[in-house]
Amino acid sequence: MNNSKTITIRNEKWLLLSEKAVFWKSKEMLILCDLHLGKSGHFRKSGIPAPGGINSKNLKRLSYLIDQFVPKTVLILGDLFHSSANREWFEFEEWLQKNSDTEFTLVTGNHDILHNTFYEAANFELHSELKIGPFLFVHDNGKATELPAGTTVVGGHIHPAVTLKGKGRQSLRFPAFIISDQRILLPAFGEFTGLHAIALNETDKAYALVEEHIISINS
Repeated sequence: MNNSKTITIRNEKWLLLSEKAVFWKSKEMLILCDLHLGKSGHFRKSGIPAPGGINSKNLKRLSYLIDQFVPKTVLILGDLFHSSANREWFEFEEWLQKNSDTEFTLVTGNHDILHNTFYEAANFELHSELKIGPFLFVHDNGKATELPAGTTVVGGHIHPAVTLKGKGRQSLRFPAFIISDQRILLPAFGEFTGLHAIALNETDKAYALVEEHIISINS
């Protein structure tokens, strides 16, 4: 079973998962962002060395979460696919057919440049942003529309991380969940992605993902 941490936000129980996703219990919804499927294939096509098997690893991890939590909906907050369609998109379509009992919703991100017919053929529900209860789901929190009182904006895009310092001058970055009543930043689900260290606000709580464990940094 995955490592997890339950938090309460806006009176809702969310389960932070070490697989870099969230499970919203009352909605039976699995939430993740920034898979960047097809990125390694896109790089190799451009002559840039990139590791193989990344797509398969990402989809295997997602399959595991679907099997564990049996969500009604998988909500992806942008950057599902990295660039134009390649073989890895069609592999993804085959994977979707094996998970046809699950609804998939995409809040589009800056990398989601495929024609809508690709998403329609894959039975994705598309949104530029999506409001559910007290949460506004977007790709990029910085581009969210004006928020009504009592709303938390949830997104990814920047692949948030925190820096942990050891003895001497040693320091390492780790992907992280950043949580407050105003914003929630989710770590990038995809393995072949970078990390961006976040300057925390006074109200932010950070949960670092360290060797498959969730570590509270400042709470």
